[in-house]
Amino acid sequence: EFKPQELASLAWSFTACCRSASAASWCSDRHLPSMAALFRALSEAAPPRLGEFAPQGLANLAWAYAAGGQPAPALFDALAAEATPRLAEFKPQELASLAWSFTACCRSASAASWCSDRHLPSMAALFRALSEAAPPRLGEFAPQGLANLAWAYAAGGQPAPALFDALAAEATPRLAEFKPQEL
Repeated sequence: EFKPQELASLAWSFTACCRSASAASWCSDRHLPSMAALFRALSEAAPPRLGEFAPQGLANLAWAYAAGGQPAPALFDALAAEATPRLAEFKPQELASLAWSFTACCRSASAASWCSDRHLPSMAALFRALSEAAPPRLGEFAPQGLANLAWAYAAGGQPAPALFDALAAEATPRLAEFKPQEL
């Protein structure tokens, strides 16, 4: 039986491999049906065990599904429900990755229908909690994390005026640290 970190690493590895230019051609459902089957199986196996996952595993699992274009509504609902009360345990990169993953997944055409407050109330709760948990810790975020967090809220249509005020206050004196794509 896979340990929680192994489940997250498996999903992360398949997605990371398929995002590389050299492997992209064989990673579609048409060329690699076993990948789609693996992600379906993981989305069923992981939710009952999410309480055993470290924050990094939760963030990596969300990233793998979002970056890999693998819609999994029940998994994302369970991820949000598990992560929300544990946000204080997450490192800044994990917080930014989690927010990015939820928004990226919901922006994909295959998942857009289940990403509203009506279909995924735990997502809205996650974003509300994150908008309260992140501001005191923004000084710990790398520039990319600040940019990813801002993008997640803006692109996901998540209103968070206090978070954006805090992001602006943190980013302004650090603008020289940002890479062009992070601005």
